[in-house]
Amino acid sequence: MPKTQRGINALSGGHIVEVYKKPGNLVKKGEIILSLNNPKLLRLLETSELALLEEQANQQRVMAESVQEIDDQRGKIRLAKVKLALADAELIAHKKLKENQVISTLDLHKAQVAWEQEDAMLTMEVSRFQTLKKTRKAIEDSTRYRLEKAIKQQELLQSEVEQLNVRASMAGMLTELADELEVGRHVEQGQAIGMIADLSSYYARINITAADAEYVSPGLVAKVQFKGLEIEGEVSRVDPTVNSGSVEIDISFYGDFPAAVRPNIDITARVDIAEHHNTLVVDRPAGVIRAHREYPVFVLDQNQNLFLRRNIMVGDIAGDRMQVLGGLYLGEQILTNVPKSQANSTQIVMEDIYE
Repeated sequence: MPKTQRGINALSGGHIVEVYKKPGNLVKKGEIILSLNNPKLLRLLETSELALLEEQANQQRVMAESVQEIDDQRGKIRLAKVKLALADAELIAHKKLKENQVISTLDLHKAQVAWEQEDAMLTMEVSRFQTLKKTRKAIEDSTRYRLEKAIKQQELLQSEVEQLNVRASMAGMLTELADELEVGRHVEQGQAIGMIADLSSYYARINITAADAEYVSPGLVAKVQFKGLEIEGEVSRVDPTVNSGSVEIDISFYGDFPAAVRPNIDITARVDIAEHHNTLVVDRPAGVIRAHREYPVFVLDQNQNLFLRRNIMVGDIAGDRMQVLGGLYLGEQILTNVPKSQANSTQIVMEDIYE
């Protein structure tokens, strides 16, 4: 199995126009797997483009209005300043004329009132200018937000339209493609389309019996065979759960792989669970199923006409072979298939075996 696999999903919904790739094809990242058609989505894109143009025009209008209104208000402030300056000059002149008894107190008072009116008018125009700037800024911000929303909506729809071409998410081999992906079929948004595998690195997944799993641990040397080839690796994972009497183990490899390696091919493997030198190994009797335990076996006596019951200590077990740690000696023979009728006997004569 490839270490890296990625699913392919339809990010936009539509009807299939064409299927370009099939399982087993090598693909490059971004290459089109199949293409879809969605007229409704295309109409929404056109509508969003018109809405974007409208918001752009509206922003230009609002900006022009802001410039015009702010310039008009600045003109009013300049005019108010001029009027205030004239009122100030008149007030100064009236004060001098009053000192010389040329005008009455009433005339001076009128000049003072006129100056205060122009001063208040200038203050009001300046205040209006500050308020106008805040108001126009709020209007411009609102227009900008609407424009940004229209831009994002258009970009989103444009992205969805581009995603009508379902592309490979990485380079590798297209190992799976969903059933019934035929021209004219409808594909839902988010629907799984297929699977791409990276061909640069693999691991092997092996099923072993739950009894054998007791002796397997990460780091053990393993050899995988397929198509007459053998690749060496090591156990990298042992599944802690038992499923239908079997356990999954993963084997990782070193170096490059032969060209014949492909995803999802059947293999066999051998895991070396232990290494022993100068040890006694015999065929495993039917009743011996667990390692490193004591079992009774029937050993042929020296006269070779009688099997005597004896306890032996079993070490490691590998398939139909087992290691003997004690109770049995080189050259002795054991009975590997004991008749059921003699299982609890202390001795079995040769004639009983062939009954």
